[in-house]
Amino acid sequence: MSLHRQLAGRRAVLGMGAALACALFAGCSNNSNSNSSGSGTGGKAISVGFNPTIAQPQALLGAADGAYAKALPGVATSFKDFAAGPEIVENLRGGVIDIGCSGPFPALKAYLKAGDVVLLCGAASGGTQLMVQGDGPVKSVQDLKGKRIGVNQLGSTVETMVRYQVLKAGLKPETDVQFIEVKPAEQANALTKGDVAAVAAPAPWPSLVQLTAKARPLLDSKAIYENGNYLAGSFYAMKKWVQANPELARQFIAATTKMTAELNANRAQSDAQVLAAWEKVTKKKLQPAVAKAAFATIKYTTEADEAALQKLADVNFQLGVLKQKPDVKGFVWK
Repeated sequence: MSLHRQLAGRRAVLGMGAALACALFAGCSNNSNSNSSGSGTGGKAISVGFNPTIAQPQALLGAADGAYAKALPGVATSFKDFAAGPEIVENLRGGVIDIGCSGPFPALKAYLKAGDVVLLCGAASGGTQLMVQGDGPVKSVQDLKGKRIGVNQLGSTVETMVRYQVLKAGLKPETDVQFIEVKPAEQANALTKGDVAAVAAPAPWPSLVQLTAKARPLLDSKAIYENGNYLAGSFYAMKKWVQANPELARQFIAATTKMTAELNANRAQSDAQVLAAWEKVTKKKLQPAVAKAAFATIKYTTEADEAALQKLADVNFQLGVLKQKPDVKGFVWK
């Protein structure tokens, strides 16, 4: 059994245990923010799990500024942040959260396996980069042969894109390189210490790595996949939750769509607002020039193109991550 599969199996068991613990007890280790508006919620509530990246700007604003509480009067909203999508899907299935926000592949994989998770809308596209030491020997993906690559979480959309580039470079992702899990906030340190030869995560973490570890992109946000035209942030939910709460799901999508349009109306102002929310949630800081470069790699969008999702699924079938030829029809909730 490959290291990737062993770790994935262990993570699934641990994730189910964590989800059960969170459901039974109030004290989960993840950061959590709750807010509501109006004199009462009337029993309506939404709990959102997200990654603290600028590729999920709407969730950041919901967690830091109460944006969804303002957009959804009478609905209590709460937010929990997680390292990446696989952990979010585990907590979604465990009933800890109602809606997840991450790159789309973990939710897509869950749908293709069990048909129990559906995509509500996009959040942002682009932003992921593969970073290496600035003065190091790695000049191409081929140079990563025999080395370790740190990704935000095994099974994430980020890992999928890096694995695809390894395959395209003529290497075998399962044997020629070793993928290990390195949390985004720890990637700069891991790269500096030489624990890994490269790291990858959604924006703005690569920019933070570039600043603190004096790193450079081996693959920038466009070179890593589809010239930058890929969903890096998306909202999804359990199909049974959507079926039980269709109007609430539509209200959430409408609020997200409106929020995204407002973000795009004045990018300079919106980027500053999203950065402030990210810094509040992560307790990290970015220099203005570094932040500007990070925001230039992403696009705020709620679009979820089925053809693009099908290609993502096909890529994972080619990689051997998916064992059966995939069909994504029905994944995008309508």
